[in-house]
Amino acid sequence: MEGVEGLYKKFGVLADAKDKAGEYEEEYLSILDTIRNGSDPEKRLCASFIPRFFKSFPKHQEAAFNAQIDLCQESEAVIRREAIKGLPDLCKADNSLVPRLADILAQLLHIEGHLDQTIVKHCLIQLMKQDLEGAVSGIINQIITGKEIIRETCFKFLSDRFNEPERFLPKNDDNVREAILRNLKEVLESVTFDEFRQVIHLVNKLDKERVHVFISDAIDLDVPFDPSNLEVIERVTSCVPLYIKHLPPGTTASAILKYCSSVTSLYSQIISPEHQIMCLEALAECLTIGVSEEDAALCIDGIYSLLVSLLPKGPIPKQEDEISDPPGFSISALECLLYCLHKTAKVVPEFLKEENRLENIEEQLKFVLRCCTCYAKRLKGSSIGEDGPEKVKLKTRAFKSCNNTKELCRGFVSSPISYKSDISFSWRVDYSNVTNKLFNPLHDKRPTPSVRLPSPKRRRSGPTTQQVYAPPTGRYSGVTNGRREERRRY
Repeated sequence: MEGVEGLYKKFGVLADAKDKAGEYEEEYLSILDTIRNGSDPEKRLCASFIPRFFKSFPKHQEAAFNAQIDLCQESEAVIRREAIKGLPDLCKADNSLVPRLADILAQLLHIEGHLDQTIVKHCLIQLMKQDLEGAVSGIINQIITGKEIIRETCFKFLSDRFNEPERFLPKNDDNVREAILRNLKEVLESVTFDEFRQVIHLVNKLDKERVHVFISDAIDLDVPFDPSNLEVIERVTSCVPLYIKHLPPGTTASAILKYCSSVTSLYSQIISPEHQIMCLEALAECLTIGVSEEDAALCIDGIYSLLVSLLPKGPIPKQEDEISDPPGFSISALECLLYCLHKTAKVVPEFLKEENRLENIEEQLKFVLRCCTCYAKRLKGSSIGEDGPEKVKLKTRAFKSCNNTKELCRGFVSSPISYKSDISFSWRVDYSNVTNKLFNPLHDKRPTPSVRLPSPKRRRSGPTTQQVYAPPTGRYSGVTNGRREERRRY
């Protein structure tokens, strides 16, 4: 080996040749060979020399590419950083290398060291400016095939970059945007729910009007709802709130409402009571943005039938002491179904009038109202000072659910029926900061108020009769012998 001086001589030959550097093939190959057994200073020089003359030797680009990648894996930080900095220069000779290099740089995003990470991100940004579509496709390839830590860092990088997409997207060129959206759509086939939310966040930055289309494709509305498939249930219950959130203003969730309304007929086949409630919550979410008369007429019959089957049956207790604690029915399920019936019956009010449907369940609704009132009172009076945070959240949600069910029942049993009930779902309230201040032990009797004795009134000293005002007289009155004296000046 000729050492550092020999490398500088070869560099001088190639640099002096300028456009004819390709004629000095032996010098360039010698630089590539130095990587195998060269010293650290020699490798550092090679890391900067290889990209410099990469385009001059098309026949040896693959060997030079691999040599540069080997230098990126060096344990010596100085060599590694120099090699990473030179990767974007390789694409100046061949733009088709952008996806490949972006794929490699995406793997280096989780590299240790803040400086190394900064260099990698800067190189990826350079590639995105050179070929946005190719760079994003390389990064997304690692999201699809890479390890969990690599997927996480890639999502974060793309999220940060597309926070201001106008900086990277070419103006008046929808082809690049469409290509990136196609790549993101491929990611949806193998992502967790947290990663799914990040993909939707990226899509929202690129094209807000397409977000709900991505979500509906993820749910796969063309395939009938399978109540025995846990993956399908979790996907639907997770995606529906996002779908409603990103739906363009002025539109209804007709397609997804028809899909979720099948839950009412398949309710008994759903794998567990917990997932039954989750599916009803998804159905209620679909009705939060309004419903057309056609869609309401389509699903109200199933909602009413399921509600009738879940309402308490048998003799209704007349006294409050006979009400069980907790009630022998699912308040959470009734909250969802009563809300769904409230929204649909408001659009097609004649449904409840036909066949005396409302009269048939009126007594049961009144009983549910009494049960929720009693249970909420008992919940509020329960002492949970020693309960953990999770139990506090559970009781707070139960209390909220009782209040919502009471409010909805009041609307149905009032005369005439009222559709003015406005509730916030118990499962959508943030319970992260709840405390046990809501739950204080109730007393059978109100505490006796402390009796305050009247304080003795203070008597004024002096005469009790009111004195009549007397104007001043004498020399200070300003009037002498009926005449006002002039003020003296001193």
